[in-house]
Amino acid sequence: MAEWSSRYPYTQANVQKYAPVGGGVYRLINKNGEDYHVFYVGQSDNMERRLLEHLATSEPNPCIKRYLQTNDCFFRFIEISSSYERDRVEQEQIKEYSPGCNT
Repeated sequence: MAEWSSRYPYTQANVQKYAPVGGGVYRLINKNGEDYHVFYVGQSDNMERRLLEHLATSEPNPCIKRYLQTNDCFFRFIEISSSYERDRVEQEQIKEYSPGCNT
């Protein structure tokens, strides 16, 4: 299986530079002091598009919006072409991190 990407500052420019247009699972992360905390796990068949949608003012998830407005945020991803595998990995990640914005 592919490896998780590096952790990138969550900006439009970085999403366009690093996020693939293919499918995969991604984590949204905030930094609090020296600690990093996963606040959302998602998946998409086009990660670049989906990560840009979260940055838009039209983001419907108020929890994600709040983190993006008030924290230094980052993203990581893993490329997975199979929708079945994306579902499995997304659920594993949610179980592991219990991200607050996935409720």
